[in-house]
Amino acid sequence: MGDRDQPDTHEGKLPVVVFADFVCPWSYIVQDSIDKLARDYDVEPLLWKPHWLHPETPREGKPIDRAAGSDRRKAVYEWLKELEPEKAERMRPPDKQQFSFLAFEGLTFAEDHGKAMPFKTAVFDALWVEGEDIGEASTLQKAADKVGLDAEELGRSLYEGTLRERTMETVMTARRCGITKTPTMILGRTMIPGYHYYEVMQTVLEKQGFLPKSGRVEE
Repeated sequence: MGDRDQPDTHEGKLPVVVFADFVCPWSYIVQDSIDKLARDYDVEPLLWKPHWLHPETPREGKPIDRAAGSDRRKAVYEWLKELEPEKAERMRPPDKQQFSFLAFEGLTFAEDHGKAMPFKTAVFDALWVEGEDIGEASTLQKAADKVGLDAEELGRSLYEGTLRERTMETVMTARRCGITKTPTMILGRTMIPGYHYYEVMQTVLEKQGFLPKSGRVEE
């Protein structure tokens, strides 16, 4: 292949934005691929933003209709086991549809304090591994404490709603950007709706001329 056939390469850092909802199991398992991407490529500060999947959910949550869509839910979790067996093995599906906006406010707080990535992981684990209710401020305060954030300050922020308007604006920005699936990843100039294998992400980046660090991808 001649030099003319080689894709252009980018010297700058790779912009990556993930729009996701804590209550989405696909968003939970895509974390490992995104973290690997950040290790393999020269990624700008990774942005993890909310896409509110169920805005109709009340603050206290709502019961899940186990009869409706039971076959589909079963198929989803079987697929998750194939994709991420170790992660899926630890998952504890919640017994109700949880209210996620409060956790989005917590994510805004964590972002302001430079702890967005570890905080989002702690919140995902609280819901999907520990069986906690992320619609409760106490759950989010425990997640904050785990990653070195001031849990009391977060609690005051959630109680007073000081970050509510900014967080809602972020949610509306996702809608204006045409985000309709959870998760959705923006890798460089390309938007990828839904969950995809890591190799798909690699192909998207390579077509844009982004190369892995040191010219190779971590095994």
